[in-house]
Amino acid sequence: QKMTSVSTSMRSSTRLFLLAIAFLYEYAVSTAAYKTENENITSKWQLPNFLILFADDLGMGDLSCYGHPTQMTPNLDKLAAEGIRFTQWYSAFHICTPSRAAMMTGRLPIRSGLAGSNWAGSVLTSSSRGGLPLNETTIAEALKQKNYATMAIGKWHLGQQGKFLPTAQGFDEYYGIPYSDDMGNSAWRPNALDVPLPLLHSTPMNITIVEQPTDLNLLTNRYAAKGVQFIKEKSAAKIPWLLYMAFNHVHTPSFVGIQHCNTTLRGRFGDALAEMDDAIGQIMSVVNKARADENTVVFFTSDNGPWLIQRLQSGSAGLLRDGKTTTWEGGFREPGIIRWKGKIKAGRISTEVVTTYDIFPTSLSLAGISLPSDRHIDGKDISEILFSDTAKTPHECIFYYKGIDSPGCLQDDKHHVCSGLWAVRCGAYKAHFYTRNYNSPVVKLHDPPLIFQIEKDPGESYPINQNTDEYKNVKGKVEAEVSKHKQSLMPVPNQFLAGSDISVAVCCDPDSKIRYPTHPKCTCNPENYKVDVCEMDYGQGNSISTTITSTPRAVKFEDLQEQITL
Repeated sequence: QKMTSVSTSMRSSTRLFLLAIAFLYEYAVSTAAYKTENENITSKWQLPNFLILFADDLGMGDLSCYGHPTQMTPNLDKLAAEGIRFTQWYSAFHICTPSRAAMMTGRLPIRSGLAGSNWAGSVLTSSSRGGLPLNETTIAEALKQKNYATMAIGKWHLGQQGKFLPTAQGFDEYYGIPYSDDMGNSAWRPNALDVPLPLLHSTPMNITIVEQPTDLNLLTNRYAAKGVQFIKEKSAAKIPWLLYMAFNHVHTPSFVGIQHCNTTLRGRFGDALAEMDDAIGQIMSVVNKARADENTVVFFTSDNGPWLIQRLQSGSAGLLRDGKTTTWEGGFREPGIIRWKGKIKAGRISTEVVTTYDIFPTSLSLAGISLPSDRHIDGKDISEILFSDTAKTPHECIFYYKGIDSPGCLQDDKHHVCSGLWAVRCGAYKAHFYTRNYNSPVVKLHDPPLIFQIEKDPGESYPINQNTDEYKNVKGKVEAEVSKHKQSLMPVPNQFLAGSDISVAVCCDPDSKIRYPTHPKCTCNPENYKVDVCEMDYGQGNSISTTITSTPRAVKFEDLQEQITL
């Protein structure tokens, strides 16, 4: 009896042991299967290339694939159809410089000293002394850990001095305009007091002023040609690459090459958007021809919403409220598309909350690179959303900064210190502490905050009743998250308080600075003041008077590939 008992006990123990082994094996297999593809990227695939297509002042309602009734954007529509299109993609800021700083670093601009000089927010100018601090880690610098080739093309707007240019921030090469195209004297702004708008080409060892002022008619095609050359060269050499293409479109002034004049129903703005879409088509075509299609992660978004005050030369936020320079949804919510052929299921639409500053940690994750451990990263790795239909946003809350804490925003209380943080979204709810419309100087203080159920009411028209339990619960959650967020902030030098100095402006003629110390002429390409300008007619007799001041030059993209060494 005793032997039988022992034998039975041993058999039971053996069975339990085998069951445990089987369970552990099954768990290991299921865990491995659950892991998202990015966790195995370096062993399963080659290092992916990264293509970041960044528009300027594009609205949520501007693209055909986002519902615009007359704007044709076939190449961006194709990109969306072949990847994942986001309906709740957010920028980091409502204007250019701070938003771009966040995209480059994965950190809100309040952490890099680029949120503004006051409560209203700021952008760098043609003579700013500040820029993106060199102790920030950019996406280009991080990818250098895996020997990526890196290039930035287009609008930089994170400092025009050599020490702040992309080639001092991890990029091997830069070709573009170092700030907004409305900040320089050009054929579109011949009487502006700024120095002429420069086109730069730089490497870590050399900076060349290609033109000053630049010919904006040729600019987008030149950008595309440079991008094509980079992709061809690096793909042929089988070197993983990062290409950051920051278009000047669709920021005002709206300009196009003559081949895109009057080609849309939206006037000059629509033509500029069509030209950008065409350039994106050229870039994607060479990605395909270079056989890099299935190994290239493509991001498309914009820095902020449409600049509505520019009227016919601005875009559309669709059903969202307001636009650029505000913390309403129209200022922050953007078109957002990610494509990775063969890896991301085509034709998906995601309603999850993601941000522009997620590009940094997501790209590093896909490349098998750890995030910097010595700083706070606000962006999140959203790769699980890319590969799973059921994955949820990793963001607990997102923060809408208007500027920095400073007095002066309230007209009836000049001593009130206005917070730089104007709104917070947690889950389906958004709380506003201050609001201001794009076309009004009046700032409204909301204490207690104005709260919207943003998924049901994206137009922010129907605030939740403050006497309801729903309101009280959301308010408590928001206050706790704001407190936690502010505790994570560290004091840093404010880059805008470094001021401006015309001596640090880009100038192709050093003698000009000596002869005209307060307003250097810096003109080396006077012929670019006489450029082709499209004749626009906005209907109802609303004609824009433009004169062709030189012989029309119908420049083809193929021809420009011969000029890209300029």
